[in-house]
Amino acid sequence: MTKRPLRLGGVPEHFNFPWHLALQSPACADLAADWEDQPGGTGQMLAKLEAAQLDMVSILTEGTVSAIDKGLPVTILQVYVSSPLQWGVFVPPGSRFVDEGDLEGARIAISRFNSGSHLIAFVQAERHDWKLTDDQFVVVGDLDGAVQSFAAGQADLFLWEQHMTRPLVDAGVFHQLGVEESPWPSFVIAVRNEVLTGRTTEVGRIADAVVAAAVGLHDLPGAVDRIAERYHLDRPTVRSWLDTTSFVERSAMDPTISAAVLETLARAGFG
Repeated sequence: MTKRPLRLGGVPEHFNFPWHLALQSPACADLAADWEDQPGGTGQMLAKLEAAQLDMVSILTEGTVSAIDKGLPVTILQVYVSSPLQWGVFVPPGSRFVDEGDLEGARIAISRFNSGSHLIAFVQAERHDWKLTDDQFVVVGDLDGAVQSFAAGQADLFLWEQHMTRPLVDAGVFHQLGVEESPWPSFVIAVRNEVLTGRTTEVGRIADAVVAAAVGLHDLPGAVDRIAERYHLDRPTVRSWLDTTSFVERSAMDPTISAAVLETLARAGFG
């Protein structure tokens, strides 16, 4: 009996370029696996993992750790990107907010509750000693939704990876006030438990191929041009991203990372 293809996913961003390299490589030539972009980010992927609509993902560390702690039957195979995520702090052009320190009480656009953009807002609030309430959050679905919420005057603040949003800043759609750096490694590779136990060899081969492509990305000829073209970024932005991004060799997830995430979210009041 032919096995169905493994369903892989991640945000349609430069971080996941190595997944596409891996799936096109000889190492994965005989594997049945399909990639599907997840523009809704971590919250969307967690929902699809729970519904068994995705099997293996590249996903933000904090949201995944939090969901697993709440009982999601998923295992983190390993850290994928060890460098922290650089979340840009964005407001609409002409906003009354002119400094990041003035954002207390702002209406915050998030992709979904329990998403990375939701959780990092709590990290930001903790650093500034702000109190957040649920009615401050405006669910917008994805980056396009954030653009629309700003244009409609429905939100005051949005946090998203700063390199991917650079074209919106250059176009005057967003105004950037600063950067909120995640206090842990950015991305992990996570798999539904049922898939991990039932298709262990395939999962391992995909992870090996992805990690090999990732750690070799900095030395890949033409990488800057290929990433810039695929993700509609300018070359200086891609070079800046590569200079500040570190991928990890194949290794087990360090439990101290999960502990740090949960401790931080608990301090921030994330239930």
